[in-house]
Amino acid sequence: MNSRLAIFDMPGGNAHDSTVAPRDERVVDERLVAVREDVLHDVEHAVGNLLQRMHHAARSARTEMGAHGERLSVALTDLERLLDLLFGYVSPVDVDLKPTDAERVAESLAAQLRGQGGEVAVAAVPAVRVLADPRALGRSFQLLAESRTWGGSFAVAVAHDVAAERVEFTVRGAADATPPSAAGALAVAVAGRLIDLQGGELRQDSDGCAVTLPVAG
Repeated sequence: MNSRLAIFDMPGGNAHDSTVAPRDERVVDERLVAVREDVLHDVEHAVGNLLQRMHHAARSARTEMGAHGERLSVALTDLERLLDLLFGYVSPVDVDLKPTDAERVAESLAAQLRGQGGEVAVAAVPAVRVLADPRALGRSFQLLAESRTWGGSFAVAVAHDVAAERVEFTVRGAADATPPSAAGALAVAVAGRLIDLQGGELRQDSDGCAVTLPVAG
């Protein structure tokens, strides 16, 4: 059977745990857990079949239950989104790292933000390449864009730290400062995990976010 190791963030921790200080300053204990891909596949299949039957029942109920049936359909859609994010967080991911122009990364981030209704300007980008998986990076940017409410005008700035051999992509501007929803927080967690797998780091606050990636050698 195929099995992989996945890292789960567990609240708490003690002096003997391997802990980190996350971006929201809570103590988080990262633990390695063996994950069998065939089991995850079976669970996803079973959950998908169950949701399909529930959606069918909800469609039938809308005729008889009116507004109650409509709210049931919306709740099922929200549940499906949460489960999709949860599977995205725990499932093993293979990344294909390759040298990628920083300009291409900045434009990919800006495009995802524009897709959520924001007006985005991209500042001058240094002529440098980062080591990244464009597919996984695009997915992480999509999740970040969908995780919160963006509005108004804001900018993507790119800074090359030559000494640390890192490039930081920062988004600053008009963002919704209200606490993220449960789905939004989980979307950020999945995005952060994808960026971590590429040797990068995700930081976020109420005003925006910053993604740091290693410079391609």
